[in-house]
Amino acid sequence: NHGRALMYKLGEQKVRRRSWIQSAGIPYLLQGWTLDDCQQSDPEDIKKIRAWVQAVADGKVIRAAGNPSCGKGLLLYGNPGRGKTTLALSIIQEMMLTLPIEAFDVKASESLIRPCYFMTFNDFLNLKGSMMNEPTDDQDTLYHGVLGESLADAYNIRVLVLDDIGKEHAGLSGWQKNMLHHLLRTRYNNGLPTVITTNVELNDWAGLYGDATESFARGAFAYLPVVSQRGDLRK
Repeated sequence: NHGRALMYKLGEQKVRRRSWIQSAGIPYLLQGWTLDDCQQSDPEDIKKIRAWVQAVADGKVIRAAGNPSCGKGLLLYGNPGRGKTTLALSIIQEMMLTLPIEAFDVKASESLIRPCYFMTFNDFLNLKGSMMNEPTDDQDTLYHGVLGESLADAYNIRVLVLDDIGKEHAGLSGWQKNMLHHLLRTRYNNGLPTVITTNVELNDWAGLYGDATESFARGAFAYLPVVSQRGDLRK
């Protein structure tokens, strides 16, 4: 599947959308994917994901004050190799290609640097660690943009993919648990959705991340166990 011709070619996109995709941290191997390319995923999963993307497009999620879906993201759970990361990256690429800029809570005349961004949880922890010792301007801008607290709104990331939660749990510290809760709750409170991929079932979150984080996740995310029609796609 990874060797097929790309559904979209980056160089053929308009300058603004091309810039968004280039600034989104998307691994090169999966650049060019949209939901139409996720042929090995369960069609029912794709249907649910498209319903969420449509809610974002309709202005019901990003900074949608008063709407029950305000800030609500997706929690993609599954065993390794089920295509969770591919799905998450396909979601944000489709959004950056097709959604009107107003869907990201930006006026057409304004700028937006990174509407969507991809990072692993370990990337975020490393970024936070770098903030403790003379961070660069780029690190500072990215960190506050990830939280949705940048003073320059153009840098606030509207949809964050936080990949691989659970990979770190063997040696999880209290600081790491607190950082996960802080990141997810801050974004949610700012009306900014997060798409999580994890190999930890939601029922097991309390034991790993604490009761408060599990309880919060149940309200802040639509929980979607991901099924692959071919099992482990890496085999």
